[in-house]
Amino acid sequence: MDIMSLSSCPSFMSTSLLIRGVLALIIGILALAFPVGMIEFIVYLVGILILVLSICGGGICLSSSAPPAHRWGLLALSVIGVIIAILTFISPVVMVLAITFLIALWAFVTGIGDLGLAFSGVQKEHRLLFGLTGIIAIIFGLMVVAMPLEGPLAIITVVGIFGVIFGVASIIAGIMVRGNKGASLS
Repeated sequence: MDIMSLSSCPSFMSTSLLIRGVLALIIGILALAFPVGMIEFIVYLVGILILVLSICGGGICLSSSAPPAHRWGLLALSVIGVIIAILTFISPVVMVLAITFLIALWAFVTGIGDLGLAFSGVQKEHRLLFGLTGIIAIIFGLMVVAMPLEGPLAIITVVGIFGVIFGVASIIAGIMVRGNKGASLS
């Protein structure tokens, strides 16, 4: 059975939707019920991911037949990644704050870019929307920087709400697709 026939199979689609919905719902409920624990879990998960990717990158670099001059960049990134992973395990709070400030920086830069588009004269019919999103993004970035400890909790709360809504919607969609097994999905 190829991928196309799997994706057009109602039982496969409904099962996928149900699994996705249940997992999103569980993550959403956990994020809302235990926000600090969920933040810690995500930080440790990111630390493990960085460690594994860095070790794999170092292994690829050391086992490569490429000249050493071409491998030093990947080896340096791998060593830096291992150091970041170790620091994450030693002080997860620092990683949470670093990620929080990166999100604030992203929002601020996005806001500046949107304001630039609003005043550039390009996309004249959407200038007001670009200006509005730019102002909202800058305010969000400044609020996260002003309240760095509340930032991660606010973000995980939004993730929790999204997980619950997305999970329930996916479960309902899965049940509906399962109920329409004989109907065409296209």
